Amino acid sequence: MDARGGGGRSSRSSSQGGESDDGGKSGEHVRVTVFVENPLGRKPPGVKSPPHQRTPSDVGLMEMADFVHKQSWAPPADARDVTALPSPTGADGETTPTKGGTPRDSVNGGVPSPWKRSAGGLGENWVDKVERVRTNSPYGNFPGWSLKPVIIKAGDNCRQELLAIQLARVFQRIYSDAGLPLWLRPFEVIATSTTSAFIEAVTDAPSIHAIKSRAPRGTSLRQHFEAKFGGGGTAGFRVAQRNFVESLAGYSILTYVLQVKDRHNGNILLSDDGHLIHIDFNFMLSTSPGGINFESSPFKLTREYLEVMDSDDAGIASEAFNYYKVLCIQGYLALRRHAERILLLVEMMSASGTPCFKAGPKVLNNLRKRFNLGKTEEQCVEIMLSMISDSIDAWCTRQYDFYQRVLNGIL
Repeated sequence: MDARGGGGRSSRSSSQGGESDDGGKSGEHVRVTVFVENPLGRKPPGVKSPPHQRTPSDVGLMEMADFVHKQSWAPPADARDVTALPSPTGADGETTPTKGGTPRDSVNGGVPSPWKRSAGGLGENWVDKVERVRTNSPYGNFPGWSLKPVIIKAGDNCRQELLAIQLARVFQRIYSDAGLPLWLRPFEVIATSTTSAFIEAVTDAPSIHAIKSRAPRGTSLRQHFEAKFGGGGTAGFRVAQRNFVESLAGYSILTYVLQVKDRHNGNILLSDDGHLIHIDFNFMLSTSPGGINFESSPFKLTREYLEVMDSDDAGIASEAFNYYKVLCIQGYLALRRHAERILLLVEMMSASGTPCFKAGPKVLNNLRKRFNLGKTEEQCVEIMLSMISDSIDAWCTRQYDFYQRVLNGIL
């Protein structure tokens, strides 16, 4: 969205200029120009893509079983073991190269080399895009010109998305007031109806799925960090690792308290400085894909996340992993002290008819239980440590990611 701001107040905005209702005496107009690019490679109108299958339906499970039978391999033991999965192939059966023209499994023994976003990596970065659009815009030299990335979403109950972001903003304020470094990225949501909204697009933060699909086959998240930020122990890696831990802890607490589901790698972004960002809150509080609570672990804590924190699927101690545990405990205790405030905000929306409140009074009752208000803080420390232990490389998390990999191609 290309916008030019002028001084004074205007009673009407127009894309064609012209006079205002008071004869043009109220000052300059604000001119807004909307243009649409195709960064996602969408297909032209009339070309239908296969439907995205969120839920493990009976048909989906049958397809997955048939796929496994034909390929003669079992589900991988962990989410990292993508070498067991078939790679994308072209019509001639050869391995499909990445955008940069390099076969997915032939670079540095599977470890990606550092690459620029604009050179066969992750596309044009936001700063470069703003400068390009400013140069080509007839209004680029006006004071107040800016470029705002916006997603137009329709078909889902967008008030639920707005509720999740409002609560994330409250959580972030609580952490900030308590002096805690937990990190969340609440983006802007403007609901235009019950089923449509303008949603701020998070810039310079591709999804983990996008990162993996462009990297050599078998690249782990740890390898991506080392290729992008430097080897373990370097200053760049340690800064990115710290950002990763602080955001992982923040979203671990949020996804547990709000019971956010559908946490596959297409709904989790990784910023250029190492922060995790969760998007798409269509399933929360009492709903889950297909009505099946398949993601039953408290939060997502995969082996790949642990490897970035210098740990493994056994949860061995490391400085970064211990820091994660401390942040989870401190953040959870901080939220408990404001539990009534959070409960009131959720209760205010309980009569809105959004899908997350279909369970009725159970929603608020279960939310209150997750705060463990009848427990002491010492007991809550043990509860949080137990939840972390239960989430480490959880089977249900691995299988949900595997399901999304087979049926929807989400890496």
